Amino acid sequence: MLEFYLAGFIESWGRGIEKICDACKADNLPEPEFMVNSGDIMVKFTAPEDRIVHGPGKVTDRVTDKVTDAEKRILEALKIDPGYSYVSLAEILGISKKTVAEHIKSLKDKGIIERIGNNKKGYWQINE
Repeated sequence: MLEFYLAGFIESWGRGIEKICDACKADNLPEPEFMVNSGDIMVKFTAPEDRIVHGPGKVTDRVTDKVTDAEKRILEALKIDPGYSYVSLAEILGISKKTVAEHIKSLKDKGIIERIGNNKKGYWQINE
């Protein structure tokens, strides 16, 4: 790891990478792979399926079996930022504001989402 610091790939020497490697060894997992590119460093972790944490953007199967693909895309966007407006969702998904409104209405009617707060400062809550 010292070679990353000496090559100028990292700004200051810390123990983060060392701690990550030690944690992988302690859990009998392969050490991460480091891919050094011209403008960045990529780190690839390999873990058993039961240890993978799926972050924002993933919607549970219980919800997704009730929705269309377009509604699923809206839910995934709202997982990233529940404060998205109809206009923002339309731009992100490449559909019209009217189409977003129709899908939002459908999701509300199904009880999957609800609006918390007002239109300006509120957000969408996904009821999973």
